[in-house]
Amino acid sequence: MPKPKNEQASLLFQTSRNGARLISVLIAVYSTSVHAATKTDPIHVVSAQEINLYLEKFTIIDARESGFRDGHPAGAQAMDWKDWTLEKPNFLHWLIGHPENWGKVPLPNETLRDRLRALGLSEKAPILVVGSPRGWGEEGRIAWNLLYWGAQDVSLLDGGYPAWVAAKLPIEKGLARPPQKIGTFTLHLDSDRIAKLNDVKNNLTTRDRPLLDARSPEEFLGKRMEAQKRGGHLPGAKLISVSELYQPNGYYVNAAKLSALYGARASKSAITYCVGGVRSALLALLIEARLGIKVANYDASIWEWSNETNLPLISGQ
Repeated sequence: MPKPKNEQASLLFQTSRNGARLISVLIAVYSTSVHAATKTDPIHVVSAQEINLYLEKFTIIDARESGFRDGHPAGAQAMDWKDWTLEKPNFLHWLIGHPENWGKVPLPNETLRDRLRALGLSEKAPILVVGSPRGWGEEGRIAWNLLYWGAQDVSLLDGGYPAWVAAKLPIEKGLARPPQKIGTFTLHLDSDRIAKLNDVKNNLTTRDRPLLDARSPEEFLGKRMEAQKRGGHLPGAKLISVSELYQPNGYYVNAAKLSALYGARASKSAITYCVGGVRSALLALLIEARLGIKVANYDASIWEWSNETNLPLISGQ
């Protein structure tokens, strides 16, 4: 554009040019904001107040081990993590079963796909998982399962079911109502989310990744066992007990607290474990949601590890 010849025209030209620059800046900011708003991370921690704004968009999963019939989020489907393992951990299987299978996720086949669809789940649709701060982090295991199987948008309700009740969100009692429609979930395994036995064994040699133990201090020291063959912890493991992941009010700890728990190697992706990959799944997902670090969960965990008598476990400090 050529420059004007008189002063008035020059002023108009300058104003026009500055306005064009301003518009360009606004467009750039808007584009960045839209990109940030539309760019979705796979795992989120959300409050009951946030959920209330777009409740109808979610397929709701209640992951608590008990209490569903006494009250649950309206429209929620129940998912007990024990029903979503290769071999259900129960009293009979503790006697005659195979410990290495108790914490492992089921095989990715049509049966699994159809079970997920029957709950109304689709891998591209938002899923909200509700748990209990008094549990073992079951909501983390169910959310981790779904993400491993290919879900693209999963949220954990901060504060769990008590937060839902406190926010006066709709509640139902009794059995779950059938979903409004069958889901279209398609399995796409995310192998970066899972650690297998050989991965953990190799890591003991390479020490490439921190090992994080999500059990209680008593379990870590070998003073308490949960239907496992041997007690103790993996060599070099750091204890971050699941109880440390919750504030006294039942809400999850914030990023600063979690970063302090994670420690100096927080920039490195860890491997988490517990007894059967439940508490460790919650730890893995909170690290991802709060700190932006994708972590692998050893789903078979101590039930498998302790069953291999040649693998090391350390009792005490």
